[in-house]
Amino acid sequence: MINALEKIIHKFESEQSKDIRSRVVRLVLIGSILTFAALSIISFLGLFTTWKILEFRSEDLTQSTADYIEDFAEKQAIHHVQGIANIKSKQINRSLINIADDVEFIVDTMNEIMSNPQNHSSRPLSNAREKAIYAKEPYIFYSKHLLDSGITETVRKDVELESNIADCLLSISDFYGNNDSSLILCSKNGFLIGIDRSLTEDKPIAWLMNDALKNVDLLQRPWYIKAKKEGKLIFTDLFQSSSSGLHIACAKPYYAGGEFAGVAYVGLSLKSMSVISTEMLDKNQHRSTDIDFILDNKGEIVVSTATEGKLIAGKTDFATDFPELTEEMKAGKAGISVLNIDGEEYYIAYAPIEITSWSFASLLKKEDIISAVKMLKTDVSSRMSEFQFGFSRLLWPLFIISSAILLILLLILFRFGIKSSDKFVKPIQELTAGVKDIASGDFDKKLDIRTGDEIESLAVCFNTMTDELKTYMANLTKATADKERIATELNVATNIQISMLPRNFDFNRDDFEIYATMHAAKEVGGDFYDFYLLDENHLMITIADVSGKGVPAALFMANSKTILKNFAMTMTNPDDLSAVMKLANDQLCQGNDEMMFVTVFMGLLDLTTGRFIYVNGGHNPPLVYHKSTDQFEYMDVKQNIVLAMMDEMDFEQQEIKLESGDILYLYTDGVTEAMDINNNQYGEERLSNCLNKVDKNADLPTILKNVRDDLSDHVGEADQSDDITMLAVRLKLKN
Repeated sequence: MINALEKIIHKFESEQSKDIRSRVVRLVLIGSILTFAALSIISFLGLFTTWKILEFRSEDLTQSTADYIEDFAEKQAIHHVQGIANIKSKQINRSLINIADDVEFIVDTMNEIMSNPQNHSSRPLSNAREKAIYAKEPYIFYSKHLLDSGITETVRKDVELESNIADCLLSISDFYGNNDSSLILCSKNGFLIGIDRSLTEDKPIAWLMNDALKNVDLLQRPWYIKAKKEGKLIFTDLFQSSSSGLHIACAKPYYAGGEFAGVAYVGLSLKSMSVISTEMLDKNQHRSTDIDFILDNKGEIVVSTATEGKLIAGKTDFATDFPELTEEMKAGKAGISVLNIDGEEYYIAYAPIEITSWSFASLLKKEDIISAVKMLKTDVSSRMSEFQFGFSRLLWPLFIISSAILLILLLILFRFGIKSSDKFVKPIQELTAGVKDIASGDFDKKLDIRTGDEIESLAVCFNTMTDELKTYMANLTKATADKERIATELNVATNIQISMLPRNFDFNRDDFEIYATMHAAKEVGGDFYDFYLLDENHLMITIADVSGKGVPAALFMANSKTILKNFAMTMTNPDDLSAVMKLANDQLCQGNDEMMFVTVFMGLLDLTTGRFIYVNGGHNPPLVYHKSTDQFEYMDVKQNIVLAMMDEMDFEQQEIKLESGDILYLYTDGVTEAMDINNNQYGEERLSNCLNKVDKNADLPTILKNVRDDLSDHVGEADQSDDITMLAVRLKLKN
């Protein structure tokens, strides 16, 4: 096929014909062959270079991928173990809080019984010294010293009254199921009323059957003494029960007539408390090498999933080997660290169990991460080798197919060139047709005639004439099109700017209402307002005025609005508002080559208390309507520097207290500086007078409309000189 093309070229080169058709065919043929050769060379070099680079870089790519995966896996593992520690510490704390709530409920009920003895009759209870007591059976237990000294009439009446707590204990005990638990009310007189639960309901309560315990003085129990001494809710240290292992208890004193009357007590075994037992620390949820444990406030491990080594329950080796970390955990801090335990490295994440001053820790073996990464690295290397082999097998077939396709396209183009050349055989006809087209107004028509005679010169003159006419028409068309395009773009910019401002004023809330308007002096402006809820109880409001007008001001406005809101949404404390303004100012100063600036008033309203925190950045002072005085008055605002003027500036934060029915009115200087045809400004005094004349109980759109109408009366036929923006908020505190 190539030889055939060479013969055709040689044939046309040997001919001395000046025929236009021959010239066109020869030009198309030569161009096609050169294009084919260039594309073939480029394709071959590209494929070959790619193959060589892939071969050379495969090892580096494999290593960098494995390093990235290793780093990512390590970070994910740290995040995972930290998440486990945080979540489980909160679960444990919540469970203990539930126990504390039960004790509080028992105490409140007992206080009610002691305060209203006339409302309660005697509640018969089984005597634990006279019969066997089973689970879920209310009972009374008398201390030996009370029996020895004799039960007086006063004690008997106290027993009859306090026995009414049995039903309360019984209802609370149902929440503990058949877990090992004790709910007890121990009177200062030396008797207790209780209900016990156990896993073996068909057997008597074990500790009540212990003769040695029957002789124990109830008033000398550690939990009784501690609760009485501290006079508040307390948690005991873990203690060994005679029947079911380690227990934890919560206790609180109760009073009668302001005097100490006894202690309420709820105790559970760790085996029963699934949230802080080894059942909660289920190894099935982790790898077999992961370890979870709880450290008490004395530095001793009280619960652990470890079955051997330094981290089993009851050991103190952890505090000895890692004193600094132990002190961190005992101090109630949270964090993550790396430990070397018996030659193995672990990530340890810990978080406080606040109510008991314990600390929960979760350990993840570092080797588990490394072994997984090694497997991934081997897999990546294998797959890269497979890809390289497959690509090398594909390279040559791909080159051959590409060459064949290009050659076919070359033949098609050559045949097309031969047929197309017939259109240029008669230059006179082309000139005639071209002149007719130009005469009919087709100034894009070009006469491409290369005859070397007067016809070619005439075609050049016609082309020059059409160029001049086309230039004139193009300039006229361009001017018209530019004007229409600018108008269209400004209309789009106006719509975009309007869409950036919040227009949904219905929050489906009954604790406040809000409304705002913005009228730009040009198609687009530099004023903006914004409002949004940071959470259920805090409403952020912003009003601002960018220097200048038109598109530059609109662009700077969009940037300012976005930066202010982004920083505001990161607030964690209402008192951080001045920091938000400072950060926003520093951000806006960066790259502000045009030296634009923006005045900003930003405030945070607490919808539950009426506390309104605000920071003013060179903006007009808002007005506040106090329902108690039925008057609008200007707020006291500090004139901090405008934003984007100078970085590293501090902003002073202020606050006021709003009551239900109070209204905040914010505006830009387009309101007070609006001028009539005699250049008289509207002014702050007239604005205040206007607001004080309106119906304060009207809805906010009506109030803003009244101000706008009064502003229009003042301006009259004068053009609007600046953007006019207003925003109002009415607080409706819940009773």
